[in-house]
Order: sequence, then C-alpha cells, then structure tokens
Amino acid sequence: MQTYNTIQTFTIGQIENNTYLLMKPDSRKAVVIDPAAGISEVIDSMHTQNLELESIWVTHAHFDHIAGVYSLLSEFGSHIPIFLHPDDLPLWNSGGGAREFGFEFDPKAQPTRFFFHGQHIPFGDSAIEVRHTPGHTPGHVLLYWQASRTAFCGDLIFYHSIGRTDMAYCDSAALRNSIREQVLTLPDATALFCGHGPVTSVSEERKNNPFLD
Repeated sequence: MQTYNTIQTFTIGQIENNTYLLMKPDSRKAVVIDPAAGISEVIDSMHTQNLELESIWVTHAHFDHIAGVYSLLSEFGSHIPIFLHPDDLPLWNSGGGAREFGFEFDPKAQPTRFFFHGQHIPFGDSAIEVRHTPGHTPGHVLLYWQASRTAFCGDLIFYHSIGRTDMAYCDSAALRNSIREQVLTLPDATALFCGHGPVTSVSEERKNNPFLD
C-alpha cells in the first residue's frame, strides 16, 4: 500500500490493478475507486483504520476494475451506491470483456448511480469533477479533484503510455481526443493516478509520453 495525502493506493490482482481508497478529509468516510480482485487487502485496511465505505466509483467497466465490487457490498452492505457512466452498462452486463481473455465473469451487482460529464460530486468541503473520456471504453470517465490537484484516470493514460484500443468497445480516435481535451487541459501540476503503474503528472505526459502527438 502507498499513501498520498488522503489517497491510498493498493496494487492488487493478477493484472496489478491500482485500486484507490479515497478518504474524506476530517472524516471516517471513504470511497473506493476501481475495486479489483484481491480487494480483501483494501477491506482489511479499512477495518484497521475504522473507515466507513460511502460509495464505489468505477472509471470503466472492464472486469479487472470491477472484480472486487461484490466483495465490498458483501462486507459493507448492499446499500452502498455504485457509480458508473451509463455508456459502459453494456460492457458491465456482458462480463466486463472477460470473454476476450477466455473466461466468464459475473459482477453479481449492478450500478445504482450514474456519472455524467460535468457532474460535480461533493467531497468534504470540495468536489470531484466527472469528465467523460471515451476511447478505452465508451463510458470511461476521469475523476478530477481540483482541491488536491489530482485526477483518477483509469486506463485512459499511463506513465509514458496510453490505454489499449484493440478490444471490443474501444475507439482509438476517441481515446486520443479524450486525452487531448480532458487530460492535457488540466493544470500541468495535476497528479494522474492511473489504473495500472505509477503516479504521473500532466506535465510529465505532455512532455515525454511517446504515444501523444
């Protein structure tokens, strides 16, 4: 586990997903972003810290980013809201793309709340801005926390790389447009918390990402 102010990073599962535990300032409430397989490590940490799960936020519906959803609901209650952009519902309902990797996957739960572009979700004394970033999936979103100069970008962009566009529901042109319009328009100092790999920044990717024009 790595800690970054009120953000804790857990790299878990066979694909080494980054699942984020986002703690509300001056509160015992927390949000889990992209709960992957191996979520028991996150659950144990939450109990140790006496944290209350407020909601689950999903940047996109690929199986590796939602594999831990049901375990969270089983542990903290089925009333916990699950947020997803509606354009990713078909992907969620078809098993999150697992068939392309040769197996079946059932999330055993359904999203109960929906993200939309431009939405501002209250978070402590600030808010999280939702930016719709299609390309890797149709309903992919970036979650921008301006107050802490951070963004959770799922599989849109990585350290010196970008998200895959060779699977069902992907669109290469849309992904590049999303990066150009929704990532590179953020302040250079913004930290990018990716779905896989290390934390990077807008400035670093603008200057050194070989996949960006």
